[in-house]
Amino acid sequence: MKQLSKALAVFINLCNYGVGIAVAMILIFKSDFTSIFYVNGMTTNESLFFNMLLFEAGLAALGVVIVLMTREYKKLTLVIEYPIIFEVLPVAVSVVSIVYGLRADTSREKIFVIAAAVAYALLSLVVIYAGTTVFQIFPKEDK
Repeated sequence: MKQLSKALAVFINLCNYGVGIAVAMILIFKSDFTSIFYVNGMTTNESLFFNMLLFEAGLAALGVVIVLMTREYKKLTLVIEYPIIFEVLPVAVSVVSIVYGLRADTSREKIFVIAAAVAYALLSLVVIYAGTTVFQIFPKEDK
């Protein structure tokens, strides 16, 4: 259980950073992308951020499940410290996204992109907290 929890915590954090970097690169280089979940009437940026939010929400839900499983396995007596330094990359991606959101053509697109950028930063908090919790519940043991 311990190794599986740690592996999943690392995986969701890497996916969290990966989706943020991918979205920022798509925005900066104005690249094409294939939308997994397509909604009629959405612009390209809205579709990009909609897909990002769905992926990030799944990661956050998985993080919550991992934390609940690890807390059932080992009862907590310690206070979990949140490493704010790991939130620097998601906040930077959110700032880049907000800048591109402000350059959008319509008000709906501006609001959607800015709200999605803020939601990404907040969901990243959950994902990073989940990884931190797992590694503080199961610290590295000296052999």
